Amino acid sequence: MNDIQYFKRTFTYIKSYALRYWIGLTLYSSQQFFIPLINSVFFGGVTAAILSKNMSEIYNSIILMVIMFCAVLALVGVGAYLYIVTSSYAERDMSIDLFKAFLKSSVENLEHSGEGIAKLNTDVSVATNIISDAFAPFMSNVLAAFLSTIAVLTIDLRMGFGVFSIGTLIFLAQTKFAKPLATLGKAQLETNTNSIKALSNILSGALTIRAYNRQDRSLIQFDNENGKLMKISFKRAFIGMWQDLITTIQGWLTIIVTFSLGGWLVITSDVDFSLIMMVLPFAAAVCSAMSQVGMTYAGLYPPLVAAKRVFQVIDSVKFDIKDVSSSDETVWNGRYDIDINDLCFSYKDAVTNALSNITINLGENKMIAFIGKSGSGKSTLLRVLTGMYERNGLNMKIGDLSFSPSNIKEWRSHFAYVDQSCKLFDVSISENIALGAQGEVNKDHVKEASKRAFAHDFISELNEGYETACGEKGSNFSGGQKQRIAIARALCRRAPVLVFDEATSALDPESERSIMETIKELRRDHTILITTHNLGTIATADKIVVLDNGRIAEQGTHEQLINKNGLYKKLFKESQVAKTSTLHVKP
Repeated sequence: MNDIQYFKRTFTYIKSYALRYWIGLTLYSSQQFFIPLINSVFFGGVTAAILSKNMSEIYNSIILMVIMFCAVLALVGVGAYLYIVTSSYAERDMSIDLFKAFLKSSVENLEHSGEGIAKLNTDVSVATNIISDAFAPFMSNVLAAFLSTIAVLTIDLRMGFGVFSIGTLIFLAQTKFAKPLATLGKAQLETNTNSIKALSNILSGALTIRAYNRQDRSLIQFDNENGKLMKISFKRAFIGMWQDLITTIQGWLTIIVTFSLGGWLVITSDVDFSLIMMVLPFAAAVCSAMSQVGMTYAGLYPPLVAAKRVFQVIDSVKFDIKDVSSSDETVWNGRYDIDINDLCFSYKDAVTNALSNITINLGENKMIAFIGKSGSGKSTLLRVLTGMYERNGLNMKIGDLSFSPSNIKEWRSHFAYVDQSCKLFDVSISENIALGAQGEVNKDHVKEASKRAFAHDFISELNEGYETACGEKGSNFSGGQKQRIAIARALCRRAPVLVFDEATSALDPESERSIMETIKELRRDHTILITTHNLGTIATADKIVVLDNGRIAEQGTHEQLINKNGLYKKLFKESQVAKTSTLHVKP
């Protein structure tokens, strides 16, 4: 898409409010012509009254000016309200579209939280300046320059051409700054994004930074990004200084040309001096408007750069994720057995596959454990299975429902997912647990899920119980407490397939054993998918799938795999040795 197409696309966001926007913009812009008109009528009338020594005409001119000014003020006020409100609606709608795009975006994109925050907070606001702060002055000044030029030409053709020539020169001088401003605008947005990303990394890793005494290094990193922003601001300020200088020269030239040309006409022809005073406000309006048109034309480029960045995110979402109720491809037979056939998967821009030729049947109401060394593909497989990646060509089925990006919500509705990060939101415990619930949920459902996750006891001991705020990222609780709340959230969802990705890693041994006993019981009416490094806890799984470098190395029950003397037996022995070593570590 070129600049004009991005410009037009940005304006599609005022389509629903177009009538109000254009009426508002027209009324608001009218001040640029009506103010010079009022001044022209007033100056001409007062000058003629002074020359004729008629005091009553001076009074009449003042009264007329006040009446006209009040009328223009009322029109401009209404216009400003209409166009500012509709511009705000447009910014809101673009923000919502961008936020929807992030929600639908791939997991890889969602992991760049700092960049996402920058685009939501900065790029949308700058992009919608095309509609408000950039385009409105541009159109206002174009209209003022056109109408004021017509007015001057009507008053006197010769003075009209003189004034228009000066205005054109000023306009051309101002447009020379368009390209440098566009380059600086793009650099500023990118640097601002990097600055927010750096800040996000520093804040999210604050404990690690403090533990390793790297506060000074973090400060230098953040200061470097701010230093780049400062240099860009200096360059923009330097260009602004030249633009202001041209504006000052424009005002000076307007007065010189108007009075010099007007004086020559008064001396050499029958032009009246009052005519010069009528021309002067329009001449100033023409030159000022032409200068402002050049400046606002240059000012359109930074918002265009921001609009490109916003639309690139929106356009990156290739699939239309349908609601569960609207999925035309849903074929459900009530079974929850999962079939994976020759599944291959690679991360965005990756050279090699993260998963290759995965073929497996996961029976209904069974417990299936995925194990392997770090980086073997366990978490990736579970994320793919739960629909975290909206890709075509992933050969997976639940019952007779084939995975497709178009029925992604239907697919995800059958899973409850708990990973080792145990993300909690800055709301109450009750709201966090009820977050994933499908259908009606009440306090009894929340408490029942908490009891099954062994979270009810510690929650009940809190002063505010289930209404206790979790804090940002669950900062008010320990790692083990956060995991129990996250597990309770999964159980409250009442999904047929429960997925636990190292979900007990932060629990003490007693709590882990209790949770694992609960998980084992859940397979009576749920399919359980689990990954863990503590292989002793999954020996009773109905099936164990061993992954190695993104491929299935072997699969079977604990006894079958032990008898094979393969990778599983090696990993199991290492797990037992590590556990024994931990228990007998010397003080």
